[in-house]
Amino acid sequence: MQAHMNEYVVIFYILFWIVRINGCIRRGRQPLLRGRDWFFSVHVPPDFYTGAGRKLLHRYWMRMLIPFAVDIPLAIAIFRSGRLILLNWLIIGLCALIHINHSYNVDLAERQARPFAVPEAEQPVASVALSLTPRRVRDYTNRTVEWVLALSAVLAFAWLVRYYFAAPEHHNLRWVFGVPVLYLYFQLGILWVKRVVVAWRTPVPQQQADEHLEAREETRKLYLLMCDVYRLSAAAGILFWPVQISLTPATFDGVFRIWFAIWVVLSIIATVWVEIRRKQLVKMALRARPVKLPDFLHQSEIARWPVCYQPTAPMLMLKGARGYSLNLANTLTYLGAAYIAGLVALFALLRMGR
Repeated sequence: MQAHMNEYVVIFYILFWIVRINGCIRRGRQPLLRGRDWFFSVHVPPDFYTGAGRKLLHRYWMRMLIPFAVDIPLAIAIFRSGRLILLNWLIIGLCALIHINHSYNVDLAERQARPFAVPEAEQPVASVALSLTPRRVRDYTNRTVEWVLALSAVLAFAWLVRYYFAAPEHHNLRWVFGVPVLYLYFQLGILWVKRVVVAWRTPVPQQQADEHLEAREETRKLYLLMCDVYRLSAAAGILFWPVQISLTPATFDGVFRIWFAIWVVLSIIATVWVEIRRKQLVKMALRARPVKLPDFLHQSEIARWPVCYQPTAPMLMLKGARGYSLNLANTLTYLGAAYIAGLVALFALLRMGR
């Protein structure tokens, strides 16, 4: 059984590499999406890419490969150890690293390009607009999805309780309930991400305000939809766990092959759909011309990279002179820190039961 599980993990890791390579190609094209007069959102002179811009572009590409430099030696160590199940945790960690690295990479590249920008484009706009409509997580909540998540968890845990008490002397409590509890905690983390996405608020220029707001709101909706998809995936894992541990060794392989095949097909379909939707959002964003906004909160002065404490600033992330800074005074920061502490405690508790 373990040999077959290792095969599935390796196949999933290979598929992850294919998706990453596609994402790497897509990110590599981002600096030039608006044409050769732009470097991301920085308006540059026509000869930019024949001079300093060429070096900045190459450096951006090299930094984009940092997750691969982290992945390859860790993957080699995992394969040599034979504990291939750890590839799942490597994939989760790399997903976070890829997004963090990309955000930092784009911000650094833009800051390095600004000294070469067209002078007129670096003047802040005279007027801005800010949506005053309050946003709440429940305004972006699908009740059907929430009911599916709740009922699947109740059904799975009821099954597990029955399974455990049927022969408690032969079952390890942490083994029976550990995996679904991790899935539930993962769902809780995704809820925190949803709160961050909903709270994301920035001013837009008065000119083309509708185009800017539409592009940001549609991007927000895509991120929130992806959050719900991840939560549904975790719910499916919770629901399948009692089925999995109830199977006999003779029937396990056949059932798990079907389960894995379904997940591969659904993952491919979801990946293709997300890529199509991203291209639509790029076309929408290109209709809104990037401009430099006034620094009303003096973020460049108060934000110290990589963390700061600014109770007067309402944002989770502040954009300082050296890049984005995590605002430790924000409530979402406290919740995120509490979540990470809880995750560490949960892992420690599950390992103690081995």
